[in-house]
Amino acid sequence: MDRISTKSAQVDFQAVRDEAGVAHIEAGSWHDALYALGYLHAIDRPTQIFFSRVVAQGEAAARIANKPELVETDRFFRRAGLHLDLDNEVENLRPQTREQLDCYCNGVNDGLQESGRTLPMWVTGFRPRPWQPTAVLAIGNLLSFAGLAVVAQENERLLLELIQAGVRPELLRELMSPYLDHVDFEPLLDIRIERRLSDEALEMLADLPRLAGSNAWAVAPRRSATGHALLASDPHLEVNRLPAIWYEAALHWPGEKDSVYSEADDNYVMGATLPGCPLMAVGRSRQLAWGVTYLHADTSDYFVEDCRPGGATGWQYRREEHWHDFLLREEVIECKNAQPSTMQVFENEQGTVLWDLTDQEPGKYLSAAWIGSHAGAGRSIGCWLDVMQCDDTKQAMDVVRENPHPTLVWVFADADGHIGRQASGWLPQRPEGQVGIVPALAWDESTHWQGRLDDDLLPGLYDPAEGYLASANENLDRAGEFYLHSHALAGYRKQRIVERLHELEQVTLEDMQQLQYDVTSLQARRLLPIFLPHTPDGPLKETLTDWDLRYHPESTAATAFQHLYRHVVLEIFGHEEGIGWRRMLFLCTRMGYSSMILTAIDDLLCRPDSLWWQSRDKGELIRIAAERAAEEPIAPWGEINAFHFTNRFFEGSRVGKLLGFRSERKAMPGCQATPFQGHLLATATRESSFAPSYHLVTDLGTQEAWTNLPGGASESRFSKWYRNDIARWLAGDFKRLLPQVENEGEG
Repeated sequence: MDRISTKSAQVDFQAVRDEAGVAHIEAGSWHDALYALGYLHAIDRPTQIFFSRVVAQGEAAARIANKPELVETDRFFRRAGLHLDLDNEVENLRPQTREQLDCYCNGVNDGLQESGRTLPMWVTGFRPRPWQPTAVLAIGNLLSFAGLAVVAQENERLLLELIQAGVRPELLRELMSPYLDHVDFEPLLDIRIERRLSDEALEMLADLPRLAGSNAWAVAPRRSATGHALLASDPHLEVNRLPAIWYEAALHWPGEKDSVYSEADDNYVMGATLPGCPLMAVGRSRQLAWGVTYLHADTSDYFVEDCRPGGATGWQYRREEHWHDFLLREEVIECKNAQPSTMQVFENEQGTVLWDLTDQEPGKYLSAAWIGSHAGAGRSIGCWLDVMQCDDTKQAMDVVRENPHPTLVWVFADADGHIGRQASGWLPQRPEGQVGIVPALAWDESTHWQGRLDDDLLPGLYDPAEGYLASANENLDRAGEFYLHSHALAGYRKQRIVERLHELEQVTLEDMQQLQYDVTSLQARRLLPIFLPHTPDGPLKETLTDWDLRYHPESTAATAFQHLYRHVVLEIFGHEEGIGWRRMLFLCTRMGYSSMILTAIDDLLCRPDSLWWQSRDKGELIRIAAERAAEEPIAPWGEINAFHFTNRFFEGSRVGKLLGFRSERKAMPGCQATPFQGHLLATATRESSFAPSYHLVTDLGTQEAWTNLPGGASESRFSKWYRNDIARWLAGDFKRLLPQVENEGEG
């Protein structure tokens, strides 16, 4: 047990580290505990906190470094307006929420006095400014927009590019059905699409926290071996860049007289917190445990604006036959050791034009609307704080249903044996029959949003008859009613989790832990019966016939299936009248992997007939693909699906290499279709990963949890708490986490 220094603290609390380096806080009240959490965030993760704020506010080139990718992301975020109206949002918070935020921010500022400027701050000349409630809301906007809405916008942009590239409309409609069934492609052909973000800028976005995929499930007492409710949660994020996204902590404070507990019962929360914010994404208290997954709901739309020069602000937009002046916002982009530049941003009630219209010709331009920019979205932080004070599942479901953003599915279990699942997040109310997968024509006002979707329509589930429930980014659309998503979502991970929970009559904690590390692919189980009958006899067919469908690092069959799948996709969908060979190769490999397109392709491959092979023999195409796949060398999956841990502040630099900020190659188990989502991506200059960023399993009949994460508490490469939990995460071992330090051990 190591005591943590608190010499600059203005509030009385104690903090120690357990044997795994997890910070344990003993405070006199809940508000003091929040202060202490902010203090420890500033001690262990100051660079992560303060750099993330300047990125969110579009000031990275001015405050960190004058690099082209930082200038590009500054322009991107300033155009999106993540920094706007934060003061108003803070002023409109409930008094109790504001009080809690102030306590946390005071802790961050006092903690920074003790930690001082870090090595990355010294190297870049960065000087941190006081942490304020507006900074917390900026981080929330960053999580919701950069990590989630941008992904949806990239999907919509991709589809627009396919339309403009000349893919036959009937092929695209069938591939993306029902989302394109009633879309007229003709008006979309002459839209001016702004230049795509550079690889370097996209790398910056990939480094930001985003719940790209996650698993969470709960088991009721009657299906539990312990007779109590169980919960498991593992949010999936980029894991190969240290420090870890999450900061594990346990907060402990005395019970109060008006508490639901007796005065003898102390209060606690413990789990994964986000540095810079007083929230616990995955965790538990004395009475309640929770986890979250990303809903993949469509919160952002593109619109097409018909634009011309003129009017008081320099440019106008059309509504029917009438022209109106855009609102003009000027953003000054400052850069270190360089002259600032001014960016003109044109806006209206529908959204923000994505082009800098200066010196442009009249024409049709894309604009973007994000519902998270609407007034009142800042109260999301109050929801996260309220969850930690909820007494039971039902109360927590009611609290999160009104959470503005990000769009999530929450999973709960409580000490009384109740379990629940609740979707949350603001969604635009689109006109009947309209989905947001392609741009709407803004000059036709019937295409405009009509307010927000009623929170009561968001799907929820309480104490299901099956005795268990799960969430893993699956499709939750209500057929014939409305669309939550803009495209189909793969359900392989969710199906595998439900399959195992159904098989296990009495679920143990060990079962839950093993399921978090399950690498069985239901995608392969679904597609192999379609592929194998047309695969020529030989080693490839024998290997795949005998395969157990598991993506273990030592499996050569997993690699063989990936080869076969890629060649089938290229052969059937990469022809000249289809997506095209080069573009399809980009979309089905790590450089440009598109889950939207590949999910739709999987569904289509299961059909006996399709326009995509109407004039060709599907079986013959698969045979040709199999022959090509058989020619590829087959290495163990762990050699193909391998990555390095590196430092997010020194990646690629000579200083980073000299100081050992890059690990040896590590085998990543699993793939995008397995519960342990070991999914690797790549750009021209770096590798990226999506995998479980935190594992938590807990029994509500106890006051403990079992956890691991790919990293440690500290952001300092020279701390023993920098990556101490990685070995545990790689091996599938869990540590025991208690509200207080006594009697902790391995398990």
